[in-house]
Order: sequence, then C-alpha cells, then structure tokens
Amino acid sequence: MSVVIPRNTVIPKKKRKKFTTFLDNQLVVSIPVYEGESASTKDNHLLGKFKLSGLPPAPKGAIKFEVTFDIDANGVLKVSAKETMTGRMNNITITDHSGRLRKKEIKRMEQDAERYKEKEREPRTTEKATKRMKSGK
Repeated sequence: MSVVIPRNTVIPKKKRKKFTTFLDNQLVVSIPVYEGESASTKDNHLLGKFKLSGLPPAPKGAIKFEVTFDIDANGVLKVSAKETMTGRMNNITITDHSGRLRKKEIKRMEQDAERYKEKEREPRTTEKATKRMKSGK
C-alpha cells in the first residue's frame, strides 16, 4: 500500500497515481480506498472499494490505468479510475460521515504506528551493533 494524500495535507487536494494490471488477461481491477499511513492494509481503515471492469485481455502490466483522489474542502473524497486505452472508468464518493475514522481513533492509530516504528527500529539497531562488535569497530 502507498500513501497518496498524507495526513495533515491542506485540503482541497487532488492527486493522481498510475497503476498497471498485475495478472495476464486481467479483466477487472478492484480498487480499495483506505484511511491510514501504515504500509500494511490490515492496520488501516477501509473506507470503500470499487471495481474497474471490462478491461481488454492483455499481458500483465500492459493495461494502464490512472486513479485520481480528489478531496474537497468539506472532506468529501472522490476516487476515480480510468483505463488509459479504452477510457473506461468508474468511481466512488466517500463523504465525511460514511465510515471515516473519528479523531480519537486516528490518534490511537497514530500512537500504535509510532510504537510499531520503534519496535521495528530496535532489531536493526541491535543487528548493527552486533555487526560492529564482530568486525571490531
């Protein structure tokens, strides 16, 4: 997963991201929309999902599509996907009240993510120290 619109971004904001199919002859692409900044989707909040269907059969990576994330001043998020060759498109609109996280939940997730980062750093620090000790530096 990749963060498209980072937290605390000034809104309104529009961002585009390009993707390709990842299977041979993939006719449908499922596009989930998450709130959160964790690299793992299980640690983020699913806001909604939609499909871009009717893609022409082709080798993986040959079909390209662009996903646009557009959040307005009222917090309404519109996500659309357009396949570049045929122009086929679909979208989803997520309003501020349709499953979005509350500030309290966001704060808890931020704290959890910070703790996870610290735990992730600990083994690397220990590993580096061990390597230095073994090399005599």
